[in-house]
Amino acid sequence: MSHLSLIRQCFISSIAGLMSATAYANVAIYPVKMQINGDNRQRTTTINLQSSADETPQNYEVRVYKWTQDSNGNDVLTDDNQLIISPASFVLEPNSKQVIRMGFKQPISAMNLQKEEAWRIKISPLPDAVKSNGIKYAYGFNVPLFAGKNFKADLSFQLTKDTNSQSIIHAKNIGTGHFQITGFTLQDAKGNSIFTSNEMKYILSQQQVQFSIPAIKPQTRLQLIVQTANDQLLKFDIAEQ
Repeated sequence: MSHLSLIRQCFISSIAGLMSATAYANVAIYPVKMQINGDNRQRTTTINLQSSADETPQNYEVRVYKWTQDSNGNDVLTDDNQLIISPASFVLEPNSKQVIRMGFKQPISAMNLQKEEAWRIKISPLPDAVKSNGIKYAYGFNVPLFAGKNFKADLSFQLTKDTNSQSIIHAKNIGTGHFQITGFTLQDAKGNSIFTSNEMKYILSQQQVQFSIPAIKPQTRLQLIVQTANDQLLKFDIAEQ
């Protein structure tokens, strides 16, 4: 089975802190999305960090946050102790793999979930005591975990304007499960493309998010072609304010 790598940015700063650059480190994390659905009383899962031979030893810590969204679709992360992590800190050696186990204190069925719940697992490096050539590397991972089974998203989209009169697509999820958008195309009534975006967003259960778009002339029967995380294309009618 192939390993999915989550490419993450490394922010490289000089000692003076005046310059920064973006690079990629030789560490892979998989899976990049986790689900605990409770089948066969399942309440645990694992995530793996794999380093290449070119990496130097690095200390990491793991923290868990309950994940919700505010009325504007911004992520809200709060400390949470429902999900137990082991190990909470570790050293990733060159050319090695670290397995991180996580699980709930009780079965999913005993949690009486009315909708899918979400968490974020943050794997962050601890400061290195040794610096090479005055350069310090800082990089981390932020992986979603969802709990629950048979919860479904129910989406609607509306073309409107924000408080600054900027055209936006307002996406609302009244369902009980999350939805991940990895891109979209806005089309007119004849199927001609008006605007295409590769912006990726999660819409959690019973939440809403916004996508900014260029100003367009008033017209009816707009449609949105949405690309999903598994590369499906779904078509939605756009309501107008």
